[in-house]
Amino acid sequence: MKKPLAATFLLAMCGFSPAMAQEQPPANFDNWGVCPFECCTYRDWTAEAAVPVHASRSELSPITFQLKPHEHVDALTGVVVTEKAGVIRVNRPVRDGYLPESAAPQLSLKAGDIVYLLAPLGEGAYLYWYRGKVYRSGPDMAAMPGVDGKAARMTWWKLVRNHAGKMGWTTSNKFSNADSCG
Repeated sequence: MKKPLAATFLLAMCGFSPAMAQEQPPANFDNWGVCPFECCTYRDWTAEAAVPVHASRSELSPITFQLKPHEHVDALTGVVVTEKAGVIRVNRPVRDGYLPESAAPQLSLKAGDIVYLLAPLGEGAYLYWYRGKVYRSGPDMAAMPGVDGKAARMTWWKLVRNHAGKMGWTTSNKFSNADSCG
C-alpha cells in the first residue's frame, strides 16, 4: 500500500476524513477591518488611561509610544485575530450566511450543522466560518447554541496614529468615542 493511501486509510479508520480538516477555520484567523461591537467605529478615539502602543501585532514587540490619559488618536483600522473559533451547532433549519455582495442568505443550514464563530459584530450579529468561507450572520442565527462566544478566543488589535504621526498596534480597550451610538 502506498504511503498516502495508507495514511488516508488510517485516518478513515479513526473516524477522521481529509474533508473534516477543511471544515474548521485555520488557527489565528485574521478578520481585517472588524470593529467587534455594535456601533463600533474607527475614527478619532480618546485614551481613558495610559495605553502602550506596540511596533507590531505582538505583546512582545517593542512599545513605540505610550498614550497618556485623555490623549486623542486616530483609530485607523483593526483586526480581530481568532485564535480559537467558537463552535455553533445549528439547532433548526435556517437560511443564513450573508456575503458582502449579497442581500439574500446564501446557505440553507439544517439542524446539526456546525459553523465556527470568528468575531462578534454587535446586535447578535457575527462573522462565522462555514466550509471554507466567511459569512455574516442574520437575525435567525442569534439564538443558536454557542453564539455567546464563551468558548472562543479572540484578540482585537487596533492600529492607531498619534498626533505626532507615530503609528502602532494595541489591544487595549481603554478608549472613548469608539462607539458611534453614544
